[in-house]
Formats: sequence, structure tokens, C-alpha cells
Amino acid sequence: MMFFEKDESEKIGKEVIKNLFYFSENQMLDCNQYVIKNNDTGDLSLFDAGNGISLAGLFKGMEKLNLNYENITKVYLTHEHVDHVLGIYKLMQILKDNPPEIFAYDKATKILEEGDETKILPVALGITAKRFGVEIIPLKVNDLNHIEEIKISSEFGFQIHHTPGHSPGSICYYEPDKKVLIPGDLIFKGGSFGRFDFPGGSLKMLINSIKRMKNLDVKFLLPGHMGISENGNKSIELTYRMIESMGSFY
Repeated sequence: MMFFEKDESEKIGKEVIKNLFYFSENQMLDCNQYVIKNNDTGDLSLFDAGNGISLAGLFKGMEKLNLNYENITKVYLTHEHVDHVLGIYKLMQILKDNPPEIFAYDKATKILEEGDETKILPVALGITAKRFGVEIIPLKVNDLNHIEEIKISSEFGFQIHHTPGHSPGSICYYEPDKKVLIPGDLIFKGGSFGRFDFPGGSLKMLINSIKRMKNLDVKFLLPGHMGISENGNKSIELTYRMIESMGSFY
């Protein structure tokens, strides 16, 4: 399947811990997504919006787990890359009568507020937003810069860690009580890490960001791609060793 073809296949989902759900990426230029349910209100918080093409598949996966997409009230983005943000435009259109709040960090916030397609979809990719069935428009975004913690529900409160290297606007969300880390494309399971050759990327900053995350106590590593890990500390340590050794060659 080409990455810009329509994809309504169900995103496979599972409950990682109570009221925190994981939905796997469907195709190239898509991403894993996470949903947290507020048991007190029924509201849902979505972490990363995917590429837009797979949105129908996310809804199908959510339905299987008795989650109604119409209850999404907040969307938290890990960074500004196409595979994580394009879905927000389609989601805002679908939920136009009760649109969710959008949260991002600094550079990512500015790009989304400007609505400049060339910054969201670099020319080098050779594709346009229309290929994904979305229209890039300026969005109102809540900037998480200078925010240390967000309260999702009585059960979940996430620390905000700015972790540049993969992109300037990259952040990690860390829940210390439940030892959950949502790192976007900073760290992956099995020792992998995010690319640093995109515009605004930096190997030096990536190494430093991973080093800082190594100091956290993480059980559940919920990355933007590939599988999740229930041995987060081990994955982060392995990733740090891999990228630190690589850094000596640059």
C-alpha cells in the first residue's frame, strides 16, 4: 500500500493500564496513538493525531474498546512532523461542532498556528496535503512551553520534557506515578531512536535529550513507532548506549 492511499483498516488497540489505551500505526508515514479516558467525565485525551488517512481505522479500533471518538476533548502532540499532526485537520473537521483543544510545544505550536503547508510537508517529500485528504489551515494551539505539568484526570498527570534532536518542537510526556513515558520519536523499543537528519534535527541534541530521559524511572515506554515496551528503563538505556557510541563517529 502506498502511504497516501485511503486506509480504513482497524488500528489494533489494547488497554496498557487502566484507562490508558494504545493504537498501533497502520502504514508508512503514520504513527502510534494513545488515548487516556477520564473516568470521572468520560472525556478522552488523544496523544498524536496520525496522518489523517488512518483516522477511520483509529475510530474503529476505539469502538472495539468502547471508546467514542466524539468524546475526544484534547489532543496532545509530541512534535510537528507530518505523520503525527496531519490527522488533526481531519479530526477538527469531523468534530467541528465541539472541537478538541490542541496542545503542542513552542516550534510545533508556531508551525500549526501559521498553517504553512511547506513547513508541515517539506517539498523534499514530494507530496501534498491533498494526497492525505486534508487541507492545511491555521489552528489555535495551546503552547506547552513553560508548562511543567498537565493534569489529564484524577489518575494521570504528565510532566512536560522538551527533548529536541529529532525536531525542534519535540517533547516527552512523563507520568511519574505510573512510570509511563510517551516520547514521540525520541526513543523506540529495542534500542532504536529518532532520525536527526530532518530540518532542525541535531545528533548532539538528540543524545542529550535521551540522556535526560535515562534519568527517569520508566516501566511503560509508549513510542511514536514500532511496538511498546513494558521494560522502559532497559529500552532507554540500550538506546542511549547505541546513540552515544554512534556520536563518536560524527
